[in-house]
Amino acid sequence: MRLFARPALPLLFASLFFAFSTQAANCLQTRAGIDMGSGTTKIAVAQVDVCHHRIEKVLYEDQRPVGYNDALSHASNNQLDVTIEQQGLDALMQLVSHARRYHPQRMTGVATAVFRSANNGQAVIDRFNRQAGVQLSIISQQQEAELGFLSAKAALDDPQVKDQDLLVWDIGGGSMQMTAYRPEQGQPIADVYQGKLASVTLKNFILSVLRNVPSQGSPNPIGSWRQSVLRFVEFYASNDVSPQIKQDASTRRVIGIGGVHGFSIKNQLPDKQNRYTLAALTALSKQQVWKGDSELNGDYRATDVSNLLLVEGYMQALKINQVEVVKANLIQGVLLQ
Repeated sequence: MRLFARPALPLLFASLFFAFSTQAANCLQTRAGIDMGSGTTKIAVAQVDVCHHRIEKVLYEDQRPVGYNDALSHASNNQLDVTIEQQGLDALMQLVSHARRYHPQRMTGVATAVFRSANNGQAVIDRFNRQAGVQLSIISQQQEAELGFLSAKAALDDPQVKDQDLLVWDIGGGSMQMTAYRPEQGQPIADVYQGKLASVTLKNFILSVLRNVPSQGSPNPIGSWRQSVLRFVEFYASNDVSPQIKQDASTRRVIGIGGVHGFSIKNQLPDKQNRYTLAALTALSKQQVWKGDSELNGDYRATDVSNLLLVEGYMQALKINQVEVVKANLIQGVLLQ
């Protein structure tokens, strides 16, 4: 019997190795995720471990600015017009064409605030799905918040971090979400702030209400209007945010995700670090408000400076001393679902 035992052992190891390798290969899927926001369309292709619910490797990511929210704010019938619809479809087709080179097994995505608001939002998304061969769904603000939290947690990639340690703050063109989880009777409960004041909405408020120039495309330079904008944002935040979220914002680790935190704010900071304090943001906004569009860079210069004031006002109202920026948006959550 011993003569047969020795050769059987390597065979057993080889069989186990083959089984584990096959299982690992079966767990990996190449997926594409799309985040169609109010001002930007983003895409990513990644290898996803569906067995362990994590993103293994990002293969491709890109984004295109599309001014849906601006277009809707100037529409008399609360519909996205043919021009902006075609711009959006062109941007989506370009991104999808690049993504298909990686042969994703599925291509799904979400559409957010502006498509919830527009009377023809669902019709526009239906056309995009047919023309681009993707599966986009309009999600509620609650779903957007929970998806953002999932994306942030995935991007942190730290198994030691618990849900109840975090508050995830996501700001888009047309909506803002703050999400925190707490245990209740042994189950995680999501407390969500569903705000309407966001990047484009604040810019439009400055132009239409404070300065009475709604036809202008940019409020820059904001200059001496800075204090008026901050007073409005602080008042709005103080009255709009629930006591539970206020408590969480002042005591938890605040994670900023999305374009406002991750691109607009971060790219204006002198050192472009992945965290900023209220003091640093205040000093920066005092400088930036005197700059016109010609002194700013990028496709989002019309909202860059007002974004500083939006975040600064909320930080003051909610007693947030520091925001940690994580490179995440809704796509990570889309990929993992």
